[in-house]
Amino acid sequence: MAGYRILGADGFLLSKLLEVGLPLLLTLAMFAMPYALPLELAMGGGLAETLLMGLAPRALAPIASRVGARLAAREATQWARGALRGGGRGVFSRTWDRIRHGRTDPVDLATGRMFLPQTDVELAGVLPLVFSRRVDSGYRAGQWFGPTWASTADQRLESDEQGVVFFTEDGLLLAYPHPVPGGTAVMPAEGPRWPLARSADGGTYTVTDPEAGLIRTFTPHYDGTAALLREIADRNGNRITFTHDASGAPVEVLHSGGYRLRLTSENGRITGLYAGDVRVMGYGYTDGHLTETTGSSGLPLRFVYDRAGRITSWTDTNNRWFSYAYDAFDRVTAERGEGGHFTFRIGYDETDPDFPGLKITTLTSPDGAVTRYLVDEAHQVVGEIDAAGAISRTAYDQVGRTVAETDPLGRTTGFRYDEHGHLTAVIRPDGSEIGAVLDAQGNPVQITGPGGAVWRQTFDAAGNRTSLTDPLDATTRYLYDARGGLLAVTDALGATTRVRCDGAGLPVEITDPLGATTRYQRDTLGRAVAETDPLGAITRYEWSPEGRLLRRTAPDGSAESWTYDGEGNCLTHTDPVGGTAAYEYTHFDLLAARTGPDGVRHEFEHDAALRLTKVTNPQGLTWNYTYDAAGRLIAETDFDDRRVAYEHDTAGQLLSRTDPMGRRTDYTYDALGRLVAQDAAGQVSTFRWDPDGELLEAVGPDTELNRAYDPLGRMLSETVDGRTLHLAYDAAGQLTSRRTPAGAETAYAYDAAGNRTTLTTGGRELTVAHDASGREIRRSWAGGLSLTQAWNPADRLIGQSCTAGTRSLLRRTYTWRPDGYLSGVEDTTAGPSHYTLDPVGRVTQVRAATWQESYAYDPAGNQAHATWPHQHPGADSTGERAYTGTQIRAAGTTRYEYDAAGRTTLRQKARLPRKPDTWRYTWDTEDRLTRVVTPDGTTWHYRYDPLGRRTAKQRLAADGTVAEETRFTWHGATLIEQSTTSTDWTGRQNLTWDHDETGLIPLAQTTRYAPAVDTPQDEIDTRFYAIITDLVGTPTHLVDDTGHTAWQSRTTLWGTTTWNTDAAAYIPLRFPGQYHDLETGHHYNLHRHYDPETARYLTPDPLGLAPAPNPTTYVHNPHVWADPDGLAPKKPSYMVPEPLPSAPRGELVRYDRVFSHRQEINLHVPRLITPGGRTLSAHAAERVAGSGPGRPPTTLDVVDHILNKGTKIKFDPYRDTIQVRAPSLPGKPFVAVSASNPQYVVTVMIPKQVTLP
Repeated sequence: MAGYRILGADGFLLSKLLEVGLPLLLTLAMFAMPYALPLELAMGGGLAETLLMGLAPRALAPIASRVGARLAAREATQWARGALRGGGRGVFSRTWDRIRHGRTDPVDLATGRMFLPQTDVELAGVLPLVFSRRVDSGYRAGQWFGPTWASTADQRLESDEQGVVFFTEDGLLLAYPHPVPGGTAVMPAEGPRWPLARSADGGTYTVTDPEAGLIRTFTPHYDGTAALLREIADRNGNRITFTHDASGAPVEVLHSGGYRLRLTSENGRITGLYAGDVRVMGYGYTDGHLTETTGSSGLPLRFVYDRAGRITSWTDTNNRWFSYAYDAFDRVTAERGEGGHFTFRIGYDETDPDFPGLKITTLTSPDGAVTRYLVDEAHQVVGEIDAAGAISRTAYDQVGRTVAETDPLGRTTGFRYDEHGHLTAVIRPDGSEIGAVLDAQGNPVQITGPGGAVWRQTFDAAGNRTSLTDPLDATTRYLYDARGGLLAVTDALGATTRVRCDGAGLPVEITDPLGATTRYQRDTLGRAVAETDPLGAITRYEWSPEGRLLRRTAPDGSAESWTYDGEGNCLTHTDPVGGTAAYEYTHFDLLAARTGPDGVRHEFEHDAALRLTKVTNPQGLTWNYTYDAAGRLIAETDFDDRRVAYEHDTAGQLLSRTDPMGRRTDYTYDALGRLVAQDAAGQVSTFRWDPDGELLEAVGPDTELNRAYDPLGRMLSETVDGRTLHLAYDAAGQLTSRRTPAGAETAYAYDAAGNRTTLTTGGRELTVAHDASGREIRRSWAGGLSLTQAWNPADRLIGQSCTAGTRSLLRRTYTWRPDGYLSGVEDTTAGPSHYTLDPVGRVTQVRAATWQESYAYDPAGNQAHATWPHQHPGADSTGERAYTGTQIRAAGTTRYEYDAAGRTTLRQKARLPRKPDTWRYTWDTEDRLTRVVTPDGTTWHYRYDPLGRRTAKQRLAADGTVAEETRFTWHGATLIEQSTTSTDWTGRQNLTWDHDETGLIPLAQTTRYAPAVDTPQDEIDTRFYAIITDLVGTPTHLVDDTGHTAWQSRTTLWGTTTWNTDAAAYIPLRFPGQYHDLETGHHYNLHRHYDPETARYLTPDPLGLAPAPNPTTYVHNPHVWADPDGLAPKKPSYMVPEPLPSAPRGELVRYDRVFSHRQEINLHVPRLITPGGRTLSAHAAERVAGSGPGRPPTTLDVVDHILNKGTKIKFDPYRDTIQVRAPSLPGKPFVAVSASNPQYVVTVMIPKQVTLP
């Protein structure tokens, strides 16, 4: 009896009963339930059930268990009534999206309660099966995991004379009046508007969640005052059924789709959760409190409680601990991590005359920064004052809905609701609105964007979207099976994709409009264990009980595997050739070190606030980050000790960037946070946007850009300095025509599956054939020229054959290492080549019949030595490389100089006995090359548009006038045309390029020579060339109309290029996204310039370490990787499929210099906000940690409020998608975000999900 306190007269009675003996106690307890005793537990578990289970003879255990559970339930009801009366308004009825925890671990900053959500299993489906728990230091109504835990198994209704209390799985207490059997449903006094109804016979209760479309059914148990959860059903008829034993203990959870969870319990506590025969989670207790949970790793997560039942610390499976301290009112006053990490002090109930009627909670961070939170009487945080004094405000209506949000700059976003509480409009800070018209179920049947574009939708009775009509009246239709699983999607052109789903609604067959079928085999937990493509190739997957990928076996038998610690952090990744990368972690699962298969190690340090402060590369060089009191990055110092400083406004927007040379760039924004002006050390660019957020105009020092769009936000035209590109699309959004400023017209056609099948340009037609898996197998040009391609089951290209009629022009066969790196090429024009690779896939040797190259690398990935044949260009740069820090100072006999910002300012090649050849480079504040002086004294000038794309290069005469000019035209980030004029000849020469759908593989080059600017089209000399490329898209051959090779290149591994001396044509394109400048020998690469002689860029990456550990080198293997934007390595989608990540995706830098991208280049992505306040994009991989202790929630908040504020979003690292879990959205609960039009709810596209295994 030690540790229990028995109160009052009834407590005295109980002590006497204990003296009399257990049988009498049981008798009274069974027949005198209305007089159940008020018991207060000072430590651990429900007193009644503990006494009964502890004292009962074995024969009476079943009765004792039932009685104990009933007594515990009555205790919980009485506690709940007291909590609702005395806890204050809103304390136990606020939904998770209204609870603010700042940067704590987490603590509800309105109430001081520590809470921690945990998900033990989540099984996908139209109706997902989720088993979760949530501990709350102020909660005492838990049953099956101890008094402070709410859970899926704890959902129940409790009745007393005052009414009914609904105990939810996430710890809400919703108090209802008694509903009349068969009568009108009743609403809770406060909290979510979920109606409670009772059947006419009084046998069941139902609670309906209108937003989620879910109905929970409860069946009375015990004496009728308690009703246990029997079923959760959605509007499609999917059901999750809960089975309890005679004592009320949950024993099974059965999903109508076939999932089955089994629960074991002992002494009134759940001890195990099983999926089939596999234990997913085990639970251990001390004095009735949940003190450990154990997953498949066998390592426990441990909890320690004080005498009041509050968690005072947890120790994770890696033996890292975190602790909490409380005041007398159960509020957390301090929390501290091992080693001082994440140490916060919290104060409550302060007042300030500037904020009358509000209480203030203060949060002091490890570095002493103080953030204040303003709390109203409903325990809602209505304001936040950061450490710098900036105030953000949130206004709520009487039922807790957000009606306004005001940022520190005073910009207010408003929200309007209908009488049912559904969001119907978002009023943006500039006064524009996004509005929705809803049907009776709350589905948005009409959505109007801020620019007036209207989207229309229809829904079936279950709330599944059946049609979507865009502002141009193009309609996509959806068909579902009886359980809401997707059956078919028919696009606006009539092409239908058919789907067969399993009982849970997960696809097991997907048949495209051409009849090609992909099949998925799933395990009992719904995870794909085998994927069979339309050609029969099978990829197999193995998973842990928690759903972590353990092994993937490709169709060719190659396999890669992963291991994890108990927290779900990846410990090792073993690639298909046996190379192993290892990862080490520190507090809060932060990456501390990464060691690659080659033994190269990177180390990472974080401050007490868990912010990345230092990266140490394998050479011992460090990259450091500094933050202000509000946690914003204010400076970073790179590996060469160059410092870049940042300044932000009170809303966190970047106001200025100061480079290492002290040059400052300032940024100005409109009311919606869009950039409207940029002043780069006096070079001003301005931007103008339409209401939908599309860029209309950008005017810079060199260039003026104007764009026009259709109502869907698709660009119809772009005019740069009077030169216009025209575009057109079909109803499915596919590009159908393009007309360049030079008048070159291209038309496109597609098959029903969306594969481009024809490209017609200059009267010549290119047809493309694909296999059932969508891979290109034949490319045919008019005149008999064709290129055929063969693939292996692992989707790797193994053969190419180019013919002109009956003549063979080229044959290639490729061999691969099991990990997807090229090991050899047999080429009938260049001869055979064989590649030696190091453990991470870098090429160290190229061996050919008459050709050899060799390369060595230092631990940071820089070239240490390079050789290639002396007859090839750039041979004076062969030999040893010398570095100072990360800067290459010499390569062979070539030397380099840099400015203070790390940009190359001089390159000098020895030319003994004569003077060296010297190139001098000039850069602007945005790191754009603006001027080059070549060895012969010629000056070249370069111009750019405000998006950072080069629009012209000019060769200047001795008097400074333009002697030659080449103007460039872009389609997004793809260079599609150049137009050259010169004083050395009359007229204009145009080169136009047509690419595949990716914009990275050039297919055709058209050369046009016009003797005069106004030459009629029919008098222009036009020549057409088919382009043959290597694996990644580098041109190797130009073939003319007659089937003769007009140009053929020979290239070193890293891109130095020569071509046949009798070439009749020329193409300046190189690696994807690169353009060869003859005057420098470098390749312009959109945001940087690439030097193929050293495999490096002339300037550091403007994104710092975010894209790659080495900010200056090119990709590590150019056979299968590319960097088309000059910013980040990419494995092109047309190449080997991207492997699953070798470790959880984690940023090296928490700050993204958005303006390094020169704004969007016709790219639209949903804006997402992490719990820490960072903005993400759907195209950027981002690790979102799990819900274990010390890890931020897996959910993100949607900025696009029309999606329904509070919608849950989760990044899936294995499928490289961002998923939305939003039961209130039309269609399926799990959908993938489309990046095409993020301003509208209709961009949540159901079909995106069905293609995922």
